[in-house]
Amino acid sequence: MATDRILQHPQPLDPFDDIPVAYAVFQLIFDAAHSQVVNTRYVYVNRAYCRMAGCAREDLVGRNFLDLYPEGVLWFPYCQEAWEKKETVHACLYSNETGHWLDFTVGPAGGEDRVAFIFTIMDETVQKTRRETTTDGIILHISKLLNNDEDFEKGMNHALEELSRFIHPDRLYVLETDGITASNTFEWCAPGVEPEMETLQDLDYDGYLSGWEKYLKRSGDVVISDIEELKADDPVDYENLKRQGIRCLAAAPFYNRGKLIGYLGADNYEKNDLINTQLVLNSISYFIGAKIVNHRLMEDLNRLSCTDTLTNVYNRNAMMAAMKTLSEQEAAVGLVYADVNGLKCINDRQGHEAGDQALQHAADTLSNCFGREKVYRAGGDEFVVILPKIGREAFEERWKALQASLYNDGAYSFSVGAKWCSDSTDIEEALRIADRHMYEEKERFYRIRENDRRKNRG
Repeated sequence: MATDRILQHPQPLDPFDDIPVAYAVFQLIFDAAHSQVVNTRYVYVNRAYCRMAGCAREDLVGRNFLDLYPEGVLWFPYCQEAWEKKETVHACLYSNETGHWLDFTVGPAGGEDRVAFIFTIMDETVQKTRRETTTDGIILHISKLLNNDEDFEKGMNHALEELSRFIHPDRLYVLETDGITASNTFEWCAPGVEPEMETLQDLDYDGYLSGWEKYLKRSGDVVISDIEELKADDPVDYENLKRQGIRCLAAAPFYNRGKLIGYLGADNYEKNDLINTQLVLNSISYFIGAKIVNHRLMEDLNRLSCTDTLTNVYNRNAMMAAMKTLSEQEAAVGLVYADVNGLKCINDRQGHEAGDQALQHAADTLSNCFGREKVYRAGGDEFVVILPKIGREAFEERWKALQASLYNDGAYSFSVGAKWCSDSTDIEEALRIADRHMYEEKERFYRIRENDRRKNRG
């Protein structure tokens, strides 16, 4: 049979053409003591090696390695090890001579002091491994920053700044949304790039971010490699991005219980073969989302612990904490003590819902004059306003404005007292004085009301 004839008379192997991997044999050149490899000489190379090295066979064979590649001494330790152990050595390194990552095996070859190399180009495999390692390292580094003990805002800004060192964008930002509006809550900008955070507040979600939903349905994230692709289909988004000088962007969503609550975005980021930028953004967005959710939860808990839920002003616990802080300082402070007149009567005659409305009206009246963050419900029908670091004249103007507001308020009646002091270490005594003034006014209120009743009966 033909097969039998082929097996009986095989074609001779041509090592130069028929060995499919790069192969080379070197003569080792030692130092004077014949103990250290200091150079090698090409003895044999095949065609695959010549292609890899970019040289013809005649340009290599017989030449010393260092004459061709003066920086090539990193290969000699492997030659030394194979020669000393009389066994093969396997490794992988980057070859400046060829411009490739090479996986190689070197071992003793026929003839005295000779070694043979077999090479495989590993550029794609090594690059993939390096890309994965670099990407994982960035994710781990940023996630640690987001889970350390830094203050919330400082930690978020620190994470964006660190991330910028790896993907080199013009701008990194966090957008938060409730599905109705969207706001830019954190931002990092490269030198010379105009910040956008102040202008990107309380934007209409449908007009600003809803266009990104089609990307989420398609791939789970947003990648716009060239904003020109938006020009025809989404001209509004195109003009908005163009106005900000954005050429390309990538954004990764984050969720809370399945609901979209924001994005981590990068504008005009650097495309780098060694970093999977979208994977970095997708992974870090998860940690950012978790940090934001946890922070908002703690804010809500803290707010509940120091907020009066009926009137939505601070409660007595918050008032005591504020007074303690001020008592340890030496700053001017203005105090107002307020009381809803006749609350018990309102509750008895009109019901507790009407009494609650009276308390809410009192809190709103004080908040309109002084700011809600300065108003405290001290308990029952009493409220306190604390104005730290305010001058006497400014306080007296605010106090007169409150009195005018109460005078024109026909719905409910209030008794108020005030005290300004130049040294907040005396805040407790100042509050007692304001309280006393309030009770003096309250007594006048009830005396006048009683007199009016007697006149009406008479």
